[in-house]
Amino acid sequence: MMKQLITALIMTVIFINCGVHTSAKLPTDSNKTTKRDTIIPLNKIVSLHYGSYNKDLKLWYNLSIINNKKSTKINKETDYQGVGSELFTSLSPNAKYVVVDSIIKDYVYTSEKDSTLHENYTCSIIDLKNAKIVETLQQDCDGRWDKNNQWISSGGKVVFK
Repeated sequence: MMKQLITALIMTVIFINCGVHTSAKLPTDSNKTTKRDTIIPLNKIVSLHYGSYNKDLKLWYNLSIINNKKSTKINKETDYQGVGSELFTSLSPNAKYVVVDSIIKDYVYTSEKDSTLHENYTCSIIDLKNAKIVETLQQDCDGRWDKNNQWISSGGKVVFK
């Protein structure tokens, strides 16, 4: 979450330094999510649950882990709002971790009529037992799990043990 905040702050500074004036977020249809329960089974006892969907941005939000029929919101102690998913998942061989995409997508307004869609594609490794993000990646999201339950980048580097 902290990396995402820093990325958003850097993007804002870049916009200001480039002479682009950004105003506060204006209300648009892109900010509207609707309740839509979407469940993705990972195995016989663990599933991911997304509680809402934004049709305009094509992202699912409000992620929870369902483990033995008990639902736990991801990072319940922090604000995980504004991060959506296109429903990519990759379960570790030992079923202790899952990689999900974590996408920040919204409009930056230079005027009431002029806006630009900005997207930041990252992924998160989630500890399924504790329903907590343990790692956030940006450049190594195209990796894979190895037989030792390590996330390996497409270049062969161990990114998460």
